[in-house]
Amino acid sequence: MKRAIPLLLSLLLVLTALTACGGDSEKTGAGHSFSFTLVGNPDTLDPQLAVNTSAKTVLANLFEGLFTLGEDGSLRNGVVRDWQVSDDKLHYTFDLRQDSYWYSTAEGQNPFDKEAAVKVTANDFVFAFQRMFDPIYHSPYKESFSSIRYAREITDGGQDPSLIGVYARRDDRLEIELERPDSGLLTKLASTAALPCNQTYFEMTKGRYGLDEQSIIGNGSFAMQRWLYDPYGKYNVIQLSRNPLNHAVHKVYPVDLNFYIEQTDADAVRIFTKGNTDCCVTTQTDLLSNTSATVSGAFSLTLGIIANPNSDYGKTPKIAQAMRAALDYASMPLYDDLRPASGILPPASVLMNKSCRELISDVSYRVNSPEQAKQLLNAGLAAVSRSELAEGKVLVPSDLMDYSALLEVLKHWENTLSLHLSLEEVAPAEFGQRLSSGSYDLALYTLTGEDHNPSSVLEHFLTDSCLHCGAADAVRQCLKETAGAPELPKAVELYSRAEADILDDACLIPLFYKKRVLVCKPGVKDVLFNPFSGQVQFTEAKFFG
Repeated sequence: MKRAIPLLLSLLLVLTALTACGGDSEKTGAGHSFSFTLVGNPDTLDPQLAVNTSAKTVLANLFEGLFTLGEDGSLRNGVVRDWQVSDDKLHYTFDLRQDSYWYSTAEGQNPFDKEAAVKVTANDFVFAFQRMFDPIYHSPYKESFSSIRYAREITDGGQDPSLIGVYARRDDRLEIELERPDSGLLTKLASTAALPCNQTYFEMTKGRYGLDEQSIIGNGSFAMQRWLYDPYGKYNVIQLSRNPLNHAVHKVYPVDLNFYIEQTDADAVRIFTKGNTDCCVTTQTDLLSNTSATVSGAFSLTLGIIANPNSDYGKTPKIAQAMRAALDYASMPLYDDLRPASGILPPASVLMNKSCRELISDVSYRVNSPEQAKQLLNAGLAAVSRSELAEGKVLVPSDLMDYSALLEVLKHWENTLSLHLSLEEVAPAEFGQRLSSGSYDLALYTLTGEDHNPSSVLEHFLTDSCLHCGAADAVRQCLKETAGAPELPKAVELYSRAEADILDDACLIPLFYKKRVLVCKPGVKDVLFNPFSGQVQFTEAKFFG
């Protein structure tokens, strides 16, 4: 099998080149075979469980949910044809299209092939939510949908997950009942977590659902063709072909997709630079100077320092509070892809189509008091019974950015607080492992969300085990109140208060807002990019060679 993989990859590349030269129409840009590099193998292609960016990109092309998101965070209909919400905001009714079909390319007896034309129904969404709340599967998305009726009784009280307030009134009508208003519900329904799941197919896979190419079904623009992955090999690829049933209803412009699986962002940049892929998602600045490339993106990341609670830097919040108070954000340099961050929410987060940073100025969060910083540091040293702190290391991933700006911050802390800190740059895989195991003093943490909704960013302070946030209850209350569809001034007040509570706790010391960008080679158009989740969707992608 290993000998066959290089040959297969070579054939894929040849087919890609041949298809790219032909195409359905040079005028429409259709018919191109797109190639893209995933950084890391998908953890699973089970939508209710998948968490990594690679998985979400593949799922966005394999499936179609109730809604999808535009690049600016705008909501678009997916399987939904029309929808209504009750006056009290507790009852949602979704009428579904009747021309969305499940399709699988699996060989052998296949009840989901082109001839079968199995329609997507409301029951497929009901089953997906029942699985999400079933404790057997440990879905990480239960908190995001906790506003749904009976969610708390199921997660906290052990009630049967079939009670969840999601109902199929008929094949083309889905209803969702809420315990409390949730203004972000529709956006959440556009996430991969809310994608449908066909119960018949799920049970056919006998526990293998989403784990290999023979156990994956989709209702989106593309269908699984190949999934080859060897953690010790070099020729790893996922190949998707058009879903012929859905292409007949809503045109899918590419003929197929080739996702090459590599280990780092640097690998993806290298392959794109050589001309072997059509697009590349990156936080690096190297490609931005290529004037012939098309670049889109946004300041969707907040980079900040977190402290290991078992190290002297994290045993008391006083140390982190001192480091934050010592920062002089106004004197930090500006870069095209990097800005000083004294708040939590990145600029691309929006409220009522306006940037949160325009509505909530983070200037008011700046302390910049060396005297207060020294007092806090002394209190922190006393709390850990130290006269000074040993030299610490700030753990950073090797592929995130140029760390010149961060080194300037470390130098500033040394000058103002006599803190001796250095960078420890490690491979991305090791970085994740070290964070999970707690093997670090301090680390540069990347905070973002699933989408442009500020709540999806703040949810991390409730769910991420790396963020030991003493203000979690305040954040939870903020999310609960903002989900009640308040007027804009009230929402601004709530989010501002939540940010202030997090900053006072200093579980994260924000330093920079960072751009995440999609870079495409000349001639590539209409690739849909989510700068928060990093997902790339190719349904309408075109190539004019």
